[in-house]
Amino acid sequence: MPLSMALVMEMFPPGTNGARVQGALGGVMGLTYLAGPFLGGLFTDHATWRWAFYVNVPLGLVLIAIVARRLPNRPGVGGGGRPDYAGIAVFTVAISALLLGLTEKGLDGHTWNDAAVAGPIVLAAALLAVFVLVERRAVSPIMPMHLFGNRTYTLVNVTSFFTAFCMYAGVVFLPRYFQESLGVSATESGLRIYPMTLAMVVGSVVMGALMSRTRVYKPWLVASPFLLVAGTLLCLNLTAHTDGLLLAGWMLLIGLGMGPMLSGLTVASQQSVEPQYIGVASANLTFFRQIGGSVALAVGGTLYTSTVTADAPAHGLAAAHASAAAAVIPSLGVAGALLALVALVAMPARRLEVPATPESRAEASFAS
Repeated sequence: MPLSMALVMEMFPPGTNGARVQGALGGVMGLTYLAGPFLGGLFTDHATWRWAFYVNVPLGLVLIAIVARRLPNRPGVGGGGRPDYAGIAVFTVAISALLLGLTEKGLDGHTWNDAAVAGPIVLAAALLAVFVLVERRAVSPIMPMHLFGNRTYTLVNVTSFFTAFCMYAGVVFLPRYFQESLGVSATESGLRIYPMTLAMVVGSVVMGALMSRTRVYKPWLVASPFLLVAGTLLCLNLTAHTDGLLLAGWMLLIGLGMGPMLSGLTVASQQSVEPQYIGVASANLTFFRQIGGSVALAVGGTLYTSTVTADAPAHGLAAAHASAAAAVIPSLGVAGALLALVALVAMPARRLEVPATPESRAEASFAS
């Protein structure tokens, strides 16, 4: 994902057609959110969930052939140097420990104080502190610490972290509501979130067009959390009998708020750094979004399970799952959207600029 975003930035800078192309790329990501839940449901219902992984083999072979044949090959602008093996090793172990702790939190009724949860998380925190020290001394660090002295760069990553709360709240917990409260199949639950994922595609593409036309991104990004707050807050009204068309309208608001974040934050991040750090910026943006999603799932899963456990004896299992969804989605969505809004408002406003890179040759090479 970071390579894809960095390559698009390299070949189509925001000052030319880059913002529009980044919007299209965000739209493609949104399309995968359409295809993924549907295919995952089909595999689960009619084959095996393992095909959610096996399907990457034929897709990967096709992509390898396309990249080998069509991707332009020219020297980059990076400084090179010896790979940061120490940073890679420490970072890998630290994030693995963090994800292990967050995953254990969702299993077998573990609490945050259990050794299986707290132990890996504490280890991760200690190793991340070591990682910062390693990166400060590395010649070619995988995560240059000086970039976080850039206010825009830091706030974009903070925004990416918190907006993931909104995205995962809908993408993960709405299908759970459909399956566990309404009793639909995995395939049908994948189809029922289409209003949200379609709106994400539209929002991303429209964001790209707006950035390309106006040469600014901050006003459009600042507007997005309001849609996220509205859409997720309306989910407080979820019950086992909520009208499907009404829920589709709420999902449209969530998707229209989330879509601009996919393309807008990418452009903002890449514009905040020098050309040689575009790959790093893209990678960190993706990283903070994924970690934000992991934290959201751990916290949301705890709230979801506790709500079901408390409500099921009195109201029945279907109603309890509806109550759980009505608690989790607004909690994660509103909190994530408001924290993201604070970061966006604090972000400096700037116009899109064309980086000093040979983009015209890249565009010509890509077109040929």
